[in-house]
Amino acid sequence: MLSLNAQGHGMAGLPQPSPALAGQLEAFRPGGFAPPAALVDEARALLPAYTRALSPLPVLELTSRVEEFAEMLNAGVVNPLPGVALQLRCVALVTACATVPALAWSEATVRRALVAFTFFPSAAQLVALLEAQCGEARATQGRLRLMVAEADRRMARAQAQELRWAQWEQHHAPQPVYNPVDNVDCMQNRT
Repeated sequence: MLSLNAQGHGMAGLPQPSPALAGQLEAFRPGGFAPPAALVDEARALLPAYTRALSPLPVLELTSRVEEFAEMLNAGVVNPLPGVALQLRCVALVTACATVPALAWSEATVRRALVAFTFFPSAAQLVALLEAQCGEARATQGRLRLMVAEADRRMARAQAQELRWAQWEQHHAPQPVYNPVDNVDCMQNRT
């Protein structure tokens, strides 16, 4: 059996946002109202998993996945490639799929490819099919990144404003007043 989904790649393998965060992500617009801190914390926690899933596989792992994928696909098409031709196609597919996210390499993708392709696909057709599997995850990751970046900007602005207020208060703090008439410091005169 093909072990493409061994590491839990696929939308089912990714942690899903809570319903509250999903609603916030759908409606999120940078510069709008600040989302609740709990949702920003959840977005911050989800972001690394999406980033890992959308990064490409290492070359050795990619080579093994492409070979497994090509063998399975070769068995299901009308014009199967002979041994040497399949090996050459695998080399071309590894090069073409170098930037395809790890998320795309799932058993569901193999099933979609077997249904979609009557003949052995070109590298461009296969990359298009694989990239299409990542659309929802890419959109979610983009929204998560926007939400976290906006929260970081808000935090930086708030800290800068607090610093400005502290400097202003220090500069405008009450100063002791010297009274030249009786040569007494009015701030210490307790009458």
